[in-house]
Amino acid sequence: MRQQLRSLTLIQGSDINRKPGRPKGGKSEQTRERILDAAEQLFADRGYDGASIRDVAAAAGLQIHSISYHFGPKEQLFDAVVARRADIMTGLRGAALETARQQAGAAAIPIKQLVRDYASPFIQSASHGDVGWRNYAALMGRLANSPLGTEIIARHYDDMAREYITELQRALAGADPEDVVEGFSAMVAAMLGICAATGRPERLSGRNAQRPPEESFEALVRFHTAGFLALTIA
Repeated sequence: MRQQLRSLTLIQGSDINRKPGRPKGGKSEQTRERILDAAEQLFADRGYDGASIRDVAAAAGLQIHSISYHFGPKEQLFDAVVARRADIMTGLRGAALETARQQAGAAAIPIKQLVRDYASPFIQSASHGDVGWRNYAALMGRLANSPLGTEIIARHYDDMAREYITELQRALAGADPEDVVEGFSAMVAAMLGICAATGRPERLSGRNAQRPPEESFEALVRFHTAGFLALTIA
């Protein structure tokens, strides 16, 4: 329970419920935000190939040349869309990991805490943030299953992922390091699945309403904690 409260405090005390990069002043910055918001929604709904620069400009209420002026070609715009919220995710996860390291001292960080601290910021933001965060969660779900997404995710998320994997491997002494990486990838896929809100879990279970995301998150923590620990069993 203490770990849960600490994780929720981290989310509630962060900037997770504001739009990343909210204008700090100036028309140019406001225009950039309009473009990023419009592009984020379109890329989430249609994917990278299904949304053109012309579509983004129309959704933002701007001329096409304005998109190029602020972001360059479509590839750079797409990267900027991913980057602005990835920076917030990395900050939250990094702060949580630093706190966990200080609390653990010379000991290994508990597996449950590592799972909770990595998954919680994303699930909390997608569930309780503004519509932009929900669009972003949908976009990340698309990216996770595409060649383009692999490259972009690596650019913005892999450094912090390696930090967590290192701590998981330390806590799982005797486990095959490659197995730990596979387990981490499975955990991330489950995290994205919770945020996708496809309705399939409800159909499979016969529920009439979506399960509260907090309950799904706790199930993820229990399941993947046990899964990681099972990697040490010969």
